[in-house]
Amino acid sequence: MRWGILSTGTIAKNFAQTAGQMPDVQMQAVASRSRESAEAFAKAYDIPKAHDNSEALANDPNVDIVYVATPHSRHAEDMKLLIQAGKHVLCEKPIAKTVEEAEQMLA
Repeated sequence: MRWGILSTGTIAKNFAQTAGQMPDVQMQAVASRSRESAEAFAKAYDIPKAHDNSEALANDPNVDIVYVATPHSRHAEDMKLLIQAGKHVLCEKPIAKTVEEAEQMLA
């Protein structure tokens, strides 16, 4: 699977460091609200593509699955965007703030 990471915070860094040691994981892209942050993260973890928004990551044809490490208040919105774009999603906890948000994602 070709992976993307949504966010460049501490947990995303931990994920990138760990995933980078796994031979079957192909890190392809990272997205942040800031191009500078995405580019610095991509350089630090040898990730080929840096996006400055979540929509670009969702539409990246070289990404099959995305690790969502944004603040939990954004998880539902980010996951819906990625799922609608046909991406598989792995989200840090919690996946949603409410049961209703979780049910919307499952629908």
